[in-house]
Amino acid sequence: MRVVLAALVGLLFAAGPAAATGSWKITKDHWDQTDEDGFGKFITALGESDCKSLDACFKSAANPYRDSDPPELKMDGDCADFIFQTRAYYAWKNGLPFSYPLYVIPRTGVMSEDNRFSDDGNMIIARLQIEWQAEADPVRLLRDLRGIVSTAMFRIEDTYDTGYQASDFYSPKIDRGSIKPSSVVYDPFGHVVYVYKVDDDGTIHYVDSNPDRVVTRGKYGSQFMRGDPKLGSGFRNFRPIKLIDYTTAADGSLVNGRFALTPNAEIADYSEEQYYGSEANAARDWKAAAFKADGNAIAFYDYVKLRMAGH
Repeated sequence: MRVVLAALVGLLFAAGPAAATGSWKITKDHWDQTDEDGFGKFITALGESDCKSLDACFKSAANPYRDSDPPELKMDGDCADFIFQTRAYYAWKNGLPFSYPLYVIPRTGVMSEDNRFSDDGNMIIARLQIEWQAEADPVRLLRDLRGIVSTAMFRIEDTYDTGYQASDFYSPKIDRGSIKPSSVVYDPFGHVVYVYKVDDDGTIHYVDSNPDRVVTRGKYGSQFMRGDPKLGSGFRNFRPIKLIDYTTAADGSLVNGRFALTPNAEIADYSEEQYYGSEANAARDWKAAAFKADGNAIAFYDYVKLRMAGH
């Protein structure tokens, strides 16, 4: 596996034309709360703009980094591309670590006709993981990423939380402090969106890119299926990541090393509430999950809105 991973990393990070892109330098070994808050504001700005394509969004005034982009950078892609490209872009511009799955297979080991819709969810078998190279080419990574990721990378239960097989996402608490701009919502029917705003009444607004490459906005509701946790459905936050075992170059950048994703037990707002309910569920049966407010049983989507409104 290490040989396969190393070969893929070399392909992704081979240096491009010297004058074109510069390099991606990591200057912090992890994302702190300031970084996550900044990323949330970045997603909010994209959501509140009127751009209609990823390229237009990234060239618009909503993107404070647009003037530092090399001329050959072109952002493009569907819903899954949008999620990973945006995270990668922000990491590049802020000297932060970034990793993503290179390949997934159904967790049963039985190959599916289309891993985006595998019946029992997926597992990661290869990830951008071995080394962070000083000559990493961000434009090439962002371009190549589009041909690698899909919604199959979201169809992973977050009990996969250690090593290179760890899901890039975890299930957050249902509250305003955890579901926020930069949270994502994965619909197991094959779509994923970014949360970009939450109103005082608990309404969740999302922004997405579609197969026709049109960027749209909408409001969260029952159009997003509440599904089996083994499919990675529902609200997801990026799992905290750290670069470890690196060396520090003369210019202060961090090179080589490997990526470590934080396990669920170390994430303060990790919660399975959206799957197993607000009430005791000893059987851990997601279909039998109960949601209550003021002692009264209510529908899941009503529960989400109440919780997001602070009730």
